[in-house]
Amino acid sequence: MERKIRLYCFPSAGGTAQIYHSWSKYVDAAIELVPIELSGRGKRFTQPLLTNLADMVEDVFSMIQHDIDQKPYMMFGHSMGSLIAYELSKKLMQNGNQSPSHIFFSGRSSPNQPTKKMRYQLSDEELKKEILQFGGTPKELLNDPGFISLFLPIIRADIKAVETYPTEDEIIPLNCDISILNGEQDHLVTNLEEWNRYTTKKIDYQFFKGGHFYLNDCAKEVVDIVNQKAHEYVGINMI
Repeated sequence: MERKIRLYCFPSAGGTAQIYHSWSKYVDAAIELVPIELSGRGKRFTQPLLTNLADMVEDVFSMIQHDIDQKPYMMFGHSMGSLIAYELSKKLMQNGNQSPSHIFFSGRSSPNQPTKKMRYQLSDEELKKEILQFGGTPKELLNDPGFISLFLPIIRADIKAVETYPTEDEIIPLNCDISILNGEQDHLVTNLEEWNRYTTKKIDYQFFKGGHFYLNDCAKEVVDIVNQKAHEYVGINMI
């Protein structure tokens, strides 16, 4: 089957595009998988880290703006990636670009909920303890000086971007269907029903076994849902 719809994927704080490359063995042929590498990590390691979410969105926009209107697309963001997907969608809408067909917001409270902690200001040792509580990063890696020297500046920059993200005074709903995905034991995400205010169209909720990083163990189940949504769009609008 010819690929007919793109899927832009945005990582969580401290993450790279690599988490989504493994999805290639699960995604339907109708989907063109586009994992987005943020500045300062992975293949873009030599580029500066960004500590402001608005700057991250501008950076991503500059990467995709010439392709965004070429074919239908969806977005998937996990944790910090959900905020990037939301703000990028608003920017594209205000810029007159075509809107996404569907957005998957994973592992993230709605944008209007303020951050209760300022973890980015913690010492290295205290920040390591917080990261361990998040899950997703093995303790042995957090005790590896080589890994920490590379990882800690990235996660600190990302956490600062998230924790200084301004809570919205007025919600601008998106004009596309959205899905909210979350781990059943994720203690970092609250008041998921607030996402109802973020679209003028349909919303659905999906829950998976696991905590904040349920994606690590449930990749196939998540991609199955993405495939289903892609087929719904392709079937209705592309045939």
